[in-house]
Amino acid sequence: MAKDLDIRVKTPAELSDDEIKAWIAIRDGNPALYSPYFHPEYAQLMGELRQDAQVAIGYDQDKPVCFLPYQGTGFVRPLGAPMTDYHGFIEETEADIDHTAFLQKAGIGALHYTSLVGEQKDMIGFHREDYPLCLIDLTDGVEAWRSSRSSSYKRSLKSNRRRIRRTEEDYERRFEYKSRSGDAYDQLMNWKRERFAETGLYDVLSSDWTSGLLRELWERDEGLRCDMHVLYFGEEMAAMDMGLTDGETFHSWMVAYNPEFHALSPGTQLLEDMIDKAPELGYRLIDLGAGMDSYKSAYAVEGPVARSGYVPVAGAAAAISKLYDAAEKFGEKSLKDLPGKLRRRYTQIADCDDTVSGRAKAMFAAVKSGGSR
Repeated sequence: MAKDLDIRVKTPAELSDDEIKAWIAIRDGNPALYSPYFHPEYAQLMGELRQDAQVAIGYDQDKPVCFLPYQGTGFVRPLGAPMTDYHGFIEETEADIDHTAFLQKAGIGALHYTSLVGEQKDMIGFHREDYPLCLIDLTDGVEAWRSSRSSSYKRSLKSNRRRIRRTEEDYERRFEYKSRSGDAYDQLMNWKRERFAETGLYDVLSSDWTSGLLRELWERDEGLRCDMHVLYFGEEMAAMDMGLTDGETFHSWMVAYNPEFHALSPGTQLLEDMIDKAPELGYRLIDLGAGMDSYKSAYAVEGPVARSGYVPVAGAAAAISKLYDAAEKFGEKSLKDLPGKLRRRYTQIADCDDTVSGRAKAMFAAVKSGGSR
């Protein structure tokens, strides 16, 4: 029988030293929480950037046994959305918790999630889609990892080596790890914004808090931070990868490359060199995120997944969530998923922009483009 927990809701800044220690101990003991997104410092930083940042804490008698960072009231989203790639309950591996009751006691009407990790068996009925995690585990060394890879990866590796030889016929390749170059940082942001414009996706970096989050983490030298790695062809920046890291896991977060070098696949060249240098950089895991985008397929392994879905708990937020769900299921079959696209776009906009005028302008652009993705 699931434990009846006492639920307390606090801002990240209000977490006590004992609660932080309990959070860290739970995370250290649960392999599903390896990602730096589950580091308590991440929630604390989000608390400085967002006024609606909260943490629901489940107490078993006097012991904190479960934490859920989130943003909003009533109708809530994972803390840091849409920037946070993984989210979920910080709890022990075999925790016996009624998660719906947990949410209800926290005053949450509905929880919508896009990349929930962990094995909460009582939430299976709420999941809509699964996304495999693309995780490069270098615990046993780089060569051991490469030797275990599929034939698809080995073909990709041969192609990459051919592209390296072609590159070196015309350019000197140079790697700058943990770069502190302001020019490189600005170029990365510019390339990302250009990509948003090209694809019609909402520019999540247009908000002060999202851009502030990245810069704050990049400017840190230790602890939870962003490391930025840059590949140069001659004097030209060819590719960059800025990832969130706690020192052991590097989560590839902001990746971009110079389109002039597209045929040489500079992004793959950078990734392969990062894999080689991982022991020197201190990385045990390189996480490419959830989903199977084109280049990720060669690196994929069977293993854990992230899940999207929603939990309708109580009140108006739960009722509206059910209406959204019904509209999206209808739209998937007859309206080319337009209701779902618009709902996802509005959710992103609302997370990033808290002004009525900003949301209206961004949604008008979304409707004009047919909802985008």
